[in-house]
Amino acid sequence: MEWTKVFIQTTTIGTEVVMGVLLSSGVLGVEIVDPRERVNYLEGITRIWDYVDESLLDLGNHQEQAHVIFYVTKNEEGIALVKEIREKLELVRNDFGNDSSTLGSLSIKTELTDDENWLHEWKKHFKPIEIDKVVIVPEWEEYEYTDDKVIFKIDPGTAFGTGQHQTTQLCVRALQHYIKHNDIVLDIGCGSGILSCISILLGAKSANACDIDPAGAISATIRNALLNDIKINEKLIVSAGDILSDELLQFTIKQQKYEIVVANIVADVIIELLPQIPEILAPNGYFISSGIIDERLNDVIRAYKDNGLRVVGNSLLEGWCCVVGRL
Repeated sequence: MEWTKVFIQTTTIGTEVVMGVLLSSGVLGVEIVDPRERVNYLEGITRIWDYVDESLLDLGNHQEQAHVIFYVTKNEEGIALVKEIREKLELVRNDFGNDSSTLGSLSIKTELTDDENWLHEWKKHFKPIEIDKVVIVPEWEEYEYTDDKVIFKIDPGTAFGTGQHQTTQLCVRALQHYIKHNDIVLDIGCGSGILSCISILLGAKSANACDIDPAGAISATIRNALLNDIKINEKLIVSAGDILSDELLQFTIKQQKYEIVVANIVADVIIELLPQIPEILAPNGYFISSGIIDERLNDVIRAYKDNGLRVVGNSLLEGWCCVVGRL
């Protein structure tokens, strides 16, 4: 299958604005390349290719430049989507008074790619990742098992989430610190199911994983659960829907309380989600959120407090933040 690879030129600050535009158009899997090494950041649920194009990393003297990258199918639907995004970016540029110093040019460039090319390069660069006692191992790699390690096998080629991004690593570390035996976990925006599956491997009784992509993310989560001998509908329940607006999903999720709620999304979505968290957290439960750039950390902490959560921890890794709170 042929794909169109779409590049949007922006700045580090502008990446979150661009991601908001993409989210509003239904593009929920993106890659970010910028001078601060915020690379391969995916929000949500579509296909992703976990390697960095060296030409994009070579920014020369333009150290404030960043690129947001996503993929569309090479057909009329893909062309229409790029056109819609281009028009929305033009409105954003006008709202900011055409100030390129803040958002960059917001220009769009496209190029063709195909499954074979990206898959070959991507697998070449994906190796086992050790995150404290958890090791994320691609299914095609050999890894020597030891008793002191928790091994999570992954097929990362179908949706957001490979474990390589800083935000995922921050969440995995937080889960190791806070999760207790027999906890019930809710993974909001599960992507490829890394956090919900690892929660079960760390001793959780069960996990409820939800994502707005009924195809890519949900199927990837089920695939990764099966790779790790996790029983679907017994240990792991997977649901599709937008927890912010899907009343049926909200009702289903609120049928029980969760000792751990984890959301590796973006700051704006976390802030919008926070009013629901006190309703679903068990007594003494923890809400773990990441996907937060350091410039938005104070906004998220303020939202925690505004919704009755006490911040008990926050951590930083290469410009990305993870916040943990409890009632």
